[in-house]
Amino acid sequence: MTAQEDFLARRSGLLGRGGELIAELKKNRRAAAGLLAIAVLLGGYGVLLLGDTNNAMRNSYVEASQRLQRVAAAADEKDWPARAAASAKMREALEKKLWPADSEGVARADLQDWVTAAGRDAGLDKLRVSIELTAPKGLAPDLRQVVATISAVPTDTALMQFLDRIERDPHLLVVDRLHVQQRPIALLEMTLIAYARIIRPSRPAIR
Repeated sequence: MTAQEDFLARRSGLLGRGGELIAELKKNRRAAAGLLAIAVLLGGYGVLLLGDTNNAMRNSYVEASQRLQRVAAAADEKDWPARAAASAKMREALEKKLWPADSEGVARADLQDWVTAAGRDAGLDKLRVSIELTAPKGLAPDLRQVVATISAVPTDTALMQFLDRIERDPHLLVVDRLHVQQRPIALLEMTLIAYARIIRPSRPAIR
């Protein structure tokens, strides 16, 4: 048997089975109803898939339109120069509160000297100060976070005077942690944070 004869024989068989199926469906209404239900379900599934695709495309379009509207609204605002000027003033004021230092070692020493002098002037007894310096992520490359861990034997007056010195100092000082107790022994524990800008001296040009 040739390939063509085999194909024709298979097609005749399929047509015959199709005819038998149609005849059976004409006789058996339940089978016809079941087949119709399956076809409806399959069609509905296709409609659902198409609907989901349309919804996703519509949502993407809505999001893109909203982003475009926000950009257009921002471009139409007339107070951008005023905002930029205000931001520049705020940045300038903040930069003035940074501790300038030629090196990381100088930044450590400056904060330790300040805490020691301020604590003694306030009347803190048995004052101890340790300094740590880090370069946190997200800050400018020339900025350093300087942390002073302080312990002392306080009195109420000495503590209030020390806190007042911290508040009045023109440099940026943040009390990150404060623990005070009177019993069984008087104790002050504080973590004080400052920020230093490392201003490295410019090297003279080599001629």
